[in-house]
Amino acid sequence: MKYSTEVESRILLAAERVFYRKGKDGASMQEIAVEANITRTSLNYYYRTKDKLFEAVFRKTMMLFIPEIGSLINEDQSFRDFLINMVNVIIDTMMQNPHIPIFVLQELSSNPERMPKIVSDMGLSPDMAVSTFSRNEDLTNLSISPMDVVLNVISMSIFPFAAKPMLLALMFQGDEEAYYKAMGFRKEVIRQMIDTMLNSKAL
Repeated sequence: MKYSTEVESRILLAAERVFYRKGKDGASMQEIAVEANITRTSLNYYYRTKDKLFEAVFRKTMMLFIPEIGSLINEDQSFRDFLINMVNVIIDTMMQNPHIPIFVLQELSSNPERMPKIVSDMGLSPDMAVSTFSRNEDLTNLSISPMDVVLNVISMSIFPFAAKPMLLALMFQGDEEAYYKAMGFRKEVIRQMIDTMLNSKAL
């Protein structure tokens, strides 16, 4: 069988849709083959196991924003501007690709050791930002550590998307338009929180 990039792209898109609908455990290779309009034999030629296919889909998903965040660390900007730009990248990507949090949670629950390696392979580690900016800025007077600032900002950016079904039902009465409007405004809310954290001095 001859390898085809067009067929592989179709497989990854089909797998993404099935994993999003059914989850990794609920999806089957046969269902993915049908979704991609190929035979199960053809699917096995490209990906022999569901785990390998999920990893490929997960890497493709992470490529949507992880390398861009990694590149921000090397730009000539302040720690504050890095945090704000990181928030913009995360929230814009999540709003355009609502499946990302689900894939992340599935991967963390089924294979927690693999995700850090994948993210690291793409050039991102939270301590990179801290070590980079600590060399250029005085971050010693923060009331919390610079690492905690980064982790807080990441959590504030991602959690509302990971918890979308619960928030949509409990806080927005099922109104998706209101939910996404609030998520768009969240960039400004987090910016204000960043300013509060960075301006809060240790006693």
